[in-house]
Amino acid sequence: MTRRHELDWLRVLLFALLVPHHVAVGFVDWGVDIYQFVNDRLAGDGMTPFIYWSHSWRLPSLFMIAGLGTWFLTAKGTGIRFIGRRLLRLMVPLVFATAFINVFGGYAIARMTGAATGLASFWWAWLTEPEPRQVQHLWFLVNLTLYTLICWPVYAFRDRIAEATPLPPVLLSALVIASAAAVVLLKPHAAALTGDNYQFALYLIFFLGGYLIGADHMRVLDWAKRHAWWLLAAAILLFISKATLLTLALVEDQETGQALAEGGWLRKGLAPPNASAFSVVEAATAWFWCIAAVGLASRFLDRPGRYLPELNRAVFPFYVFHFPLTLVGLALAAQVSAPWGIEFIVLLVFVYVGSWVLWRAFDRLGPAAFLVGGKPAEHTPDRSW
Repeated sequence: MTRRHELDWLRVLLFALLVPHHVAVGFVDWGVDIYQFVNDRLAGDGMTPFIYWSHSWRLPSLFMIAGLGTWFLTAKGTGIRFIGRRLLRLMVPLVFATAFINVFGGYAIARMTGAATGLASFWWAWLTEPEPRQVQHLWFLVNLTLYTLICWPVYAFRDRIAEATPLPPVLLSALVIASAAAVVLLKPHAAALTGDNYQFALYLIFFLGGYLIGADHMRVLDWAKRHAWWLLAAAILLFISKATLLTLALVEDQETGQALAEGGWLRKGLAPPNASAFSVVEAATAWFWCIAAVGLASRFLDRPGRYLPELNRAVFPFYVFHFPLTLVGLALAAQVSAPWGIEFIVLLVFVYVGSWVLWRAFDRLGPAAFLVGGKPAEHTPDRSW
């Protein structure tokens, strides 16, 4: 195997997309339902389509790339040593960041909602009175840990999977059908926001799908590269269809349309129009954007870069740091009266630069970098994708 630089770049870009998405949520009025506060100057309805587009495939793509990476990680073994190291790699940053990093994002929310006094007393309550909210964005690591365990028996059949993987169009069709079935069957019963309920099953399929793509990555990458523009066109049309179906439901009834977007309409006694069609399009939209991204990366990013090794090392710590910094930055920005566009750009720079600086600080501490998902440079082999 040779190094797949396009997959390295794709991983970096997918995690970089987290920042504008999470920052943008703080500049729309409904963002208060997620963060409990928003900026003093809002962007208006024009920001919503970007957030909705990003949300349509951002998380599925991250689980897909995690599954793809797991394929390469299992090349040297799938036994107890592998699973132990993998779980340690995921759970140490989860526990440390929940206790000592997310607290700053939680404190920013508490200050903005008038629910906190001093940082020390808030931190003590944070450590002694744990709630699910303290995990914040790190629910991704919780799900990834569970997916790794659930799929562990599958890894033992690695060679057979590589031999039996179907042609890329057949594989993509099967993954779309499986994902659509999960959404159609599960979404009506419970809403989901942070990888729970129907999203737990959906993202598991994306993780396992990424593993299957890894099993035949040479052929899949080549096929996606040759059909990148068609895949992108299909992804755009699917997203337009998804947005249109949701808009029609919202126009008909706001509560019903909201339930269609979030899930759980049966519990509320609602009957959104075209619910099954919307669910199928939701799954297909995510997969086509993911595969189109793979194809475009293979077409334009199949080359090494001077900073790529460092960016690769920074991805995990960057993920750990970016969301608390986003909440802190939003809380600070809300105190300043400036046009929202300027505040948005400044906040992007603040989160990107702040995440990088914090990672470099931990990176200088050697083994302590593992606490935030980092690895010392000498412990980072040039493992082939």
